Amino acid sequence: MNLKQPIVVASNNQFKTAELVECFQFCGLQAISYFELIDKVEFPSEGTNDYQANALAKAEFIHEKLPNQIIVADDSGMILEAYPDAFGVTTARDLREYRDLTKLNQHIIELVEGHSRGVTMVSHLAVVGLDETYYGVGKFIGTIAQKPLGHNGGSFDLILKDPVSGKTLAQLPNTQKIPLLHRTKAIKDVMMKIGENR
Repeated sequence: MNLKQPIVVASNNQFKTAELVECFQFCGLQAISYFELIDKVEFPSEGTNDYQANALAKAEFIHEKLPNQIIVADDSGMILEAYPDAFGVTTARDLREYRDLTKLNQHIIELVEGHSRGVTMVSHLAVVGLDETYYGVGKFIGTIAQKPLGHNGGSFDLILKDPVSGKTLAQLPNTQKIPLLHRTKAIKDVMMKIGENR
């Protein structure tokens, strides 16, 4: 795809940025943090019910400061089958008090104990700076493991279990793990849409 690179990631979340950069690289594209071009900024407050609107607001906010760049922003969340009305768009905010990774994952494991362990991770991307705004959606559908396992990754990767391999994402090598990620799938979705119009 003939696309101006690098694509600039609009996020202050270093883990999210690093994963997006890795996922873009897996898809054959270069991405960087906006930190590499301008100083850190505070984003406007996010809404509580629309992934796409949140992603677009972040992308447009950075695009105003970097008008000659292609900007991508992500809004993502966790949906537990046992608690379909919890988390979602507000996942990061709802779990903000669990800054310690071990406590965060243990909290999720305890929540689903005795209930359905089904989980969906969803990512909505917005890309601005092209001829029009493009959106992509990706999902990982699996289960919550009974305990954290693996060393390849952090955060939820340790407890998100792939139903095909029976392993957590953190137990899989990148060649198997990255294609499963909700953000990789969202990137592929949005890039397919961009490619269809170019």
